[in-house]
Amino acid sequence: MTALRVIATVVLVVWLTADNAVVQRRHSGRAENRDRYSGAVLMLGSLAALALAFWLAFAYPDTLRPTVPFQIAGLVLMAAGIALRATAIAQLGRFHTPNVAVVSGHTVVERGLYRSIRHPSYAGALVAFLGLGLGLGNWLGLVMLMTLMLAAYLVRIHEEEAALLAGLGPPYADYCRRTHRLLPGIY
Repeated sequence: MTALRVIATVVLVVWLTADNAVVQRRHSGRAENRDRYSGAVLMLGSLAALALAFWLAFAYPDTLRPTVPFQIAGLVLMAAGIALRATAIAQLGRFHTPNVAVVSGHTVVERGLYRSIRHPSYAGALVAFLGLGLGLGNWLGLVMLMTLMLAAYLVRIHEEEAALLAGLGPPYADYCRRTHRLLPGIY
């Protein structure tokens, strides 16, 4: 249904705008930027994934059957993913930055969502993008969106974990042994 596709699009735009406003205020400033290329990979991968998913959704609409239930489930998943990401960002506080950096006074955060997984904000984003893919109502768009987004986030996670291990040392290594990256008990 086109109306649900439009709603998913509006939710995406509002979420990304608000998320960007919050995250960019937390730029690490004086801390060493250890981002390397992962920020560019995440940005370009996201743009490519979104462009492809939207093109497929509007060029070949309603390939999910039954379309409306999948789209409604997608909107619910988008909301859950956005809430998960927002909660993770709030729990990480001043240590959450848009670039990969270890800021002054940085410690390993193990409370809240971080008790179970190391990257709950990325997990939340991936859940929201899964919801978007369902909300757009196209199977191929969903698969392409999730494949490209997951690949981009895995590059980012690799760089971030290397920087945190170098910057925080044994406490972060211990934390890594006790937790999973994105899915509790799985990965």
